[in-house]
Amino acid sequence: MSASAKKKMIIVLCSLVAAVAIVVASVTATVAYLTSSAAVSNVFTIGNVGITMTESKVSTDGVKTDDGATQVDTNTYHLVPNKTYSKDPRITVNAGSEDSYLFVLVRNDIQSIEDPSKDTIAMQLAANGWAKYTKASTGWVYVWVGVGNVPTGDVEKTENTAFAATAKTVTPGNYNVFETFSIAPNADVSTFGAAKVTLTAVAIQDSGFENNVAAAWEAVVATYPYIHTGNGQ
Repeated sequence: MSASAKKKMIIVLCSLVAAVAIVVASVTATVAYLTSSAAVSNVFTIGNVGITMTESKVSTDGVKTDDGATQVDTNTYHLVPNKTYSKDPRITVNAGSEDSYLFVLVRNDIQSIEDPSKDTIAMQLAANGWAKYTKASTGWVYVWVGVGNVPTGDVEKTENTAFAATAKTVTPGNYNVFETFSIAPNADVSTFGAAKVTLTAVAIQDSGFENNVAAAWEAVVATYPYIHTGNGQ
């Protein structure tokens, strides 16, 4: 096609467009249309898991300073034989958190001097719905399975991964770990000046693990290796 023909075509097309525009303008000026529009959009919210862990502030004698109203993350105790101390760590799963598996690593340096005639820390953990899951370098990792679901005779076993595999997911709320510890009457506390009872909690979403607590725990270890090794505790 020659250049002059192209120019002519362009001129013709422009003329047609102009003519259409004029027609449309004249029509819309005199006719009211019934119109409707709709849009579809996706709204995304970000899932999250959030937890905190605190305990009541106590004196060095293990007495709550204000009936438990003040919550802290550290307490210091003066150990003497034949005495019971308040220590009530509680894990709070924050509002809006996704359903999650909840694990807690318990380092209990005073286990050997606990009073066997009283509820030990391990016994209270069981009563509060925590089952031993696996051994870490500094203590035991427990998983929450629900209050009333840990058999009484299980608390002193070395491991119960089969039972812990029935772990329940947690929803927003409070989860007690234990409430007290007691020192035996004949305990020699002289070598326990640097002893610790330390807890490290971690929650991980259950979505994507298909009710497989073992896979969830593997993901925890991959993300937070020190939870399993106990490094830094």
